[in-house]
Amino acid sequence: MRHDSAITAFQQKRGGEAAAFFAPFLAPRMRLLDIGCGPGTITAALAEMVGIAIGVDIEPHPLAAARQIAAPSAATNLSFVEADMTALPFGDAAFDAVFFHAVLYHQGPAALTRTLAEARRVLKPGGMLGTRDADVGGNILYPELEGVRLALELWQRWYEHDDPDALRFGRRQSSILRAHGFTPVWAGASYVNHSADAASRAEAVADARRSLLGLGPQLLHKELATNEEIEAALAGWDAWGCNPDAIYFRCRCECVARKP
Repeated sequence: MRHDSAITAFQQKRGGEAAAFFAPFLAPRMRLLDIGCGPGTITAALAEMVGIAIGVDIEPHPLAAARQIAAPSAATNLSFVEADMTALPFGDAAFDAVFFHAVLYHQGPAALTRTLAEARRVLKPGGMLGTRDADVGGNILYPELEGVRLALELWQRWYEHDDPDALRFGRRQSSILRAHGFTPVWAGASYVNHSADAASRAEAVADARRSLLGLGPQLLHKELATNEEIEAALAGWDAWGCNPDAIYFRCRCECVARKP
């Protein structure tokens, strides 16, 4: 995943929104672990709600961006650790809360089992787990231009899901967490609005173009797309962005569970 300055800035504006559903379950003295934190924008928002917030990610590049974000705030309760989410470098019952944002959706069955087992291990009995993840079946798009639909399909191809239900992961979070030893206590959904006004539509188009151009060579290399498809997808987003009535609401399903 790419974490250039423009993408990080976009995510930074969304950090508080992404964590809002978990806020009622947090308290000032809690220790929280944000697993798969990426550039740390959500971790920084969570740090304002708890006593200590630690973000972990296996990739050093986004962690460098995370530390740059944290530096100006001089927050003493915020830190980042390079680590594998399936082998966390923390003791048992070390945290009061664990958070996943747009992470579990990408896991195959074996990795998902290991990841949730580690989350359960480091969480205290009675501790809270918050998850927020994608569900493409809930996305709202208008107009449904062929090029934009193709772009969304190309991103789905990139993840190479073997399980057709994976694209609707979000709505199944409660049952998945229950199957892995957690007790769900709340479920909901929200939308990332990429079309509130002309500026946000332009930002969405620019972000889509960066993503498609960045993934393009890899999609071609893996024979997951053709040059013609990538060009059609780019043209579709350009046309979408020129429509003053265009909307794109991206669905995010949310779940809160407790460790028994």
